[in-house]
Amino acid sequence: MSETINYLVYNTEADANARADIEGARRKYAYHRGYPDGTRYHTSAKLTANNKYALKVNEYDLTAEEEAAIVTNVTFPTEEE
Repeated sequence: MSETINYLVYNTEADANARADIEGARRKYAYHRGYPDGTRYHTSAKLTANNKYALKVNEYDLTAEEEAAIVTNVTFPTEEE
């Protein structure tokens, strides 16, 4: 059985990256320990079909407000042929 993918959806890529950065800091990724070329974000935001940004948050430490905002059905643009 496959795992449900949980997303938080943001209006801007900057907002999504800011949340991913918080998770990266919580996990003490290299960037946050002073290595500017090291890993910074836990996951990367992906552009949705309606021009918002979805951040996969399955392994994130979420607030109650974030838990309530989770969506599991996101449409991503299809590649044009």
